[in-house]
Amino acid sequence: MNEHEKIAFNDLKVKVQQHEHTITQLVQIIAATNRRITDIGDKYDNKNKYSLT
Repeated sequence: MNEHEKIAFNDLKVKVQQHEHTITQLVQIIAATNRRITDIGDKYDNKNKYSLT
């Protein structure tokens, strides 16, 4: 592997690591959003259970 290939490989490695970090952040955002949706749904369900209709 020549010097140019080593540089290109390292650049790709850095880009993959950045993408992995971004994906991790997105998964954390989705998880937090899902928890919030579940909490809101549970509150809504509980409110409807005890409401007088």
